Amino acid sequence: MEVIENIIEAIDYILDTKRKRHITGGILISISMLCGGLAATVMTIKNEVTDNE
Repeated sequence: MEVIENIIEAIDYILDTKRKRHITGGILISISMLCGGLAATVMTIKNEVTDNE
């Protein structure tokens, strides 16, 4: 339980200003869009491979 408290306190300390929260949010959105794009690419490539067999 103490480990979780330490992690939350560290995150709270890192994101103490509005600007830092805004930047972090933008980074997280970019990462999620990248992962979504990669997943869509893998799905379309996988379908093409199975159709050719």
